[in-house]
Amino acid sequence: MASKRATIREIDTKYMEQRQQELDRQSKRRKGLYRRLTFMGVVFGILMIVCGMTLFKQSAQISEKKTEVEHLQTEQASLLEERDFLKQEIENYQDVEYIMEIARRDYFLTLPGEQRINVTKQNSD
Repeated sequence: MASKRATIREIDTKYMEQRQQELDRQSKRRKGLYRRLTFMGVVFGILMIVCGMTLFKQSAQISEKKTEVEHLQTEQASLLEERDFLKQEIENYQDVEYIMEIARRDYFLTLPGEQRINVTKQNSD
């Protein structure tokens, strides 16, 4: 075996050096590519996490705002009903007959020539 190795001669050393340098450059480029891809993957992952968190927060805020809008709409409806009632009361208090009815009912007032008769309810025990 030793004789076979002795008979194999080495290839041109300049060519081998160039080939080795080319392989080293390719290896460095590949390592640089892997580093760049890893960095870009990490940056992309971080951006995805930030975007996801933002979307989650915005959806929570939207649901809160929808709830608030519903609450305010119900409050608005009740206030509109109260406004209509109060407008009707204003119109009623401008009517003399309504005022006379309130005076008779609530304050027990009578017109001249009328007599007031109070009837009490009896408890049947």
